[in-house]
Amino acid sequence: MRDYKDYKPRRKVTKKSSGKRLAPSVLKAVVILLAILALAVAARYSYRVLLTTSYFNLKEIVVTGEKRVKREEIINLSGVRIGGNILAIDLKRLAERIKSQPWIEMANVRRVLPRGLSIEVREREPFAILKTDTLFYMDRGGKPFKELDTDDAAGYPLITGLSKVEIERDEPARDAVMKCFEFIETEAGGWPQNLAISEIVISRSQGITVLSDNVAVKIGFGEYKAKTERLKRVLDDLTAKGKTVEYIDLTYTGQVVVR
Repeated sequence: MRDYKDYKPRRKVTKKSSGKRLAPSVLKAVVILLAILALAVAARYSYRVLLTTSYFNLKEIVVTGEKRVKREEIINLSGVRIGGNILAIDLKRLAERIKSQPWIEMANVRRVLPRGLSIEVREREPFAILKTDTLFYMDRGGKPFKELDTDDAAGYPLITGLSKVEIERDEPARDAVMKCFEFIETEAGGWPQNLAISEIVISRSQGITVLSDNVAVKIGFGEYKAKTERLKRVLDDLTAKGKTVEYIDLTYTGQVVVR
């Protein structure tokens, strides 16, 4: 007879599935990645459609700020043509092409949707003329930016003593130019009228020397107003005595050297 005291019911064995389920976080990341890829593909396709549609074909180009440079030249420099798709235009590259014109200091280009393009320019203003082997206009920042043509105006202070390469590459030379420009601005209305300036010679170590028709006046750097006043007194004294000189040095403290 079977003894049920020692009987133990068998446990039901459940077979584990051999397939691995993805964790919820991993599944979510996969879904998001697929969505991003789908959006990227859709965006790329949409952009291609926009580049081919005639809705964004360029119809009008507006140029502002031009003075010496003609509107037609600026448009030709830009390389854009009426009828092209404005979304395909590289605005930065277009602006750089326009700035290759020596007179153009700044160019700002923007799209005016759906069919317009705006080009705003700022031209350089000559402040002085650099004389080396040839003549170059210089802007107020000391940059030699354009070689003078035969029909260019020459009524600006003439600068000598430094080369174009020195000014462009050498910081002390650029500093000397800026100090010279400070003198020009400071003494624009205070320089003796009987001593017309024909040339300003710049030396990085000695400062500036102003050349008139028959007189060289060594100014140096700094204290321009005070030195100009001393020069006026010296000229008045020389005129009263009926004397003429060829050289005046104002760089010494407390005295003026005259030869």
